[in-house]
Amino acid sequence: MLTVTDGGTHDWANMPLDEMALGNAMDADFTLRAHTQMATEMKKKGVNHVYSKLLKQILVVAADIEHRGILVDQDCVTSFDAILQKEVEELYIKLSELSVIDDVNPNSNSDMGLLLFTKEGFDLRAVEFSKKTKAASITEAHLKTVAVTATGDAKEYIDLLLKYKGRMKQHKTYVKGVEKAVAYNEDGRVYSSYNFGNVVTGRLSCSTYSVGPKHRKGISFHTLPRPDDSDAVNLRSMMTADTDKVFVAADFSQAELRVLAQCCKDKNLIEAFNSGQDLHSFTASLVFGKDPKDVTKQERQIAKSVSFLIVYGGGPNKLAEQIGQSVGYCKNIFKAYQDSFPRVFNWIDYVHKFVKENEYAVSIFGRRRHLPNVKSPNRKYQYRALRQGMNFVIQSSASDLMLHSILRLQKYLTATGLDAQILATVHDSVELQCSKKDLKKTVELMRYVLESTDDFKGLYGLDFVVPFAVDVEAGRSFGDMIDVEFDKGGQLLNKTELLDYVENQ
Repeated sequence: MLTVTDGGTHDWANMPLDEMALGNAMDADFTLRAHTQMATEMKKKGVNHVYSKLLKQILVVAADIEHRGILVDQDCVTSFDAILQKEVEELYIKLSELSVIDDVNPNSNSDMGLLLFTKEGFDLRAVEFSKKTKAASITEAHLKTVAVTATGDAKEYIDLLLKYKGRMKQHKTYVKGVEKAVAYNEDGRVYSSYNFGNVVTGRLSCSTYSVGPKHRKGISFHTLPRPDDSDAVNLRSMMTADTDKVFVAADFSQAELRVLAQCCKDKNLIEAFNSGQDLHSFTASLVFGKDPKDVTKQERQIAKSVSFLIVYGGGPNKLAEQIGQSVGYCKNIFKAYQDSFPRVFNWIDYVHKFVKENEYAVSIFGRRRHLPNVKSPNRKYQYRALRQGMNFVIQSSASDLMLHSILRLQKYLTATGLDAQILATVHDSVELQCSKKDLKKTVELMRYVLESTDDFKGLYGLDFVVPFAVDVEAGRSFGDMIDVEFDKGGQLLNKTELLDYVENQ
């Protein structure tokens, strides 16, 4: 395998041709020999479906996405740079004024440990906090944990510190990162890398496209945060469509929970999706014994938290931490959820039993994750392996659903000749751009293709018990979009409004 030993001198884009040729030849030889051996083993074990029916084809599509890149609104970047720089400076001053110790640097973990957890500072040692946490490893997650029970000046300081760290990350990682990448690329675009084997959950991941230790061609697209009400900038607005084109994004609605329904076949969960009701209000109505219209916003949020905690392997303790209630209260919530959706927990027990017996988990598409730690004498490692096994089945299956949808979408776009190009994918969404004249046909095709599951019967023998709903948005940039409205037949309703919105942005 090729290794760059003089990365300070040469980046990947300017490696000496003789070294690059040798490295590529070695890569190709190694890959071919590995494929020959692994393909034989996969066929023996009957696990070659995902490779032959998905990965081998989607890699070509992903390569096109990587090479295409995304246009950057450089005026937007310049504006965000100034706004965030000013806000970071103002927050720094406010933190200095609130601190009970002089000359404390909010960017220093050791200084924050001194300020937050000593007698000279706010003295939060009595606050529930991880025993393993030391001053040198205080993270944003740790600060949020402390903020739940902190009061008075300490609470105000931690909240402000979290906001400061958030703005610092927005400025340094995203705005400055994009600015440097655009300057290096010299084409007004940024690029990302899509990785199919880096995440143990089987999920597709996205990372910064790097051509050497000193040069990055872009950012990790899927980490671009959605703005909240307190944000001064919408970072996603930096990513824009090419001239005279429209940026379109489609998101699977609650993909992982729909996969859960497919796996467990719980009648109440299936009813919630098939009836078209709001899932979390429906869930809360069962858990709290209410009519859906009487469910409060807080109850809906609790039901939503429980649903996702089950997907990610969490329990009452984690729920208590999230909603600030007692563990006993949260145990009752989980019990009510179990009574309402019994087959969810029966399925979890089935997965746990399968992992214990086989030391691996299998997704609905045939992916495997080996979990030998389930046989560990340490019960902590056993529980972790069981949690990872269930999480893998859900996350891997949801990710492969999206990859199949992207592959299907690319085939349809090519067949129809529409002027549309896929730009990115983010977990359970796909982003593309299309010409204004092809907007109607593109969004209608996009919705139809992503919601379709008909081909899974022939590919994997799978009949889906719940529909897969997709929300579509369109606009001039990734951060400035409005909902695309469809009639019951899937026809676009608000084309004029969408085009007017794009023109006036």
